[in-house]
Amino acid sequence: MPRAPRYGVKFVGYLADVIARKYGRDVEYAGLDFVSGAASMHADGGWVIVPKRIDLKPFLESLPKLANELQEALLRQRNGELSQKATGVPERGGADDMVSVSFGPNAVSVAPGTVINRFIKQLTKRFIEIEQVLEQAEEIGLRIKRRPYSEYLDGIDKTGICRVESHGFALFADGRLIFYPSYQVVLVKWQGSNLFQVFPWEGPSPPTNVGPA
Repeated sequence: MPRAPRYGVKFVGYLADVIARKYGRDVEYAGLDFVSGAASMHADGGWVIVPKRIDLKPFLESLPKLANELQEALLRQRNGELSQKATGVPERGGADDMVSVSFGPNAVSVAPGTVINRFIKQLTKRFIEIEQVLEQAEEIGLRIKRRPYSEYLDGIDKTGICRVESHGFALFADGRLIFYPSYQVVLVKWQGSNLFQVFPWEGPSPPTNVGPA
C-alpha cells in the first residue's frame, strides 16, 4: 500500500502552490492567485482555472457533463493537425500544444491524447484530498503583507529585473495547515529564450510579513 500523500503550500510572490508529496516526488495539485483571486486545479494532462477558489467545487462537479465537449475539442485539434500535414501547411505549435475550452468564466486546458474521463476523475479526487488545504492556504495567503502589485510591475519596467519574494511555506497535519514564515528575496533577469540570471538580494528583510490570524 502506498503511503498517504503529504500536503504543503509554497507562498511565492503573489501565488500559492499546493504540493502533494507522493511516491517520493512533489506533485503540483493546485494554485491560488492573490492578485486576480483565481484558483486552479491540476491533473495529469491538464488543469482547470476558475475566477475564485469557491468556484472550484461546483465547476468540478459539472465537468462530467462537459466531457463530450472536451473530447470533441481534442478531436477537432487532432483533425486539424492531420489536415495540415496532408496539405503541407506548416504547423504553428506542434503536437504538444494544449487545447483550451472556456465554459463561461471557467476554463479547461488539456493536452492532446488526454483521456478525458480519467482526467476529470483525477481532478475530482485531488480536490477532495486538498479542499481543506486550499481553504486554509487562502486564509494564510490573504494575511501575507506584500508589495503592491503595481510596484512589482513598475520595478520590472524600469530595471528589467524581477524581484521575487518568497514568504514561506506551510505543512498540512491533523486537519490544520501550519505556516512557517521565511522571507527570502532573489532578483531575476530574463536573458532570452528560457534563460534567466539570478542575483542575491542584499536589502533589508522585514521582521514579519504576515498579519494576525
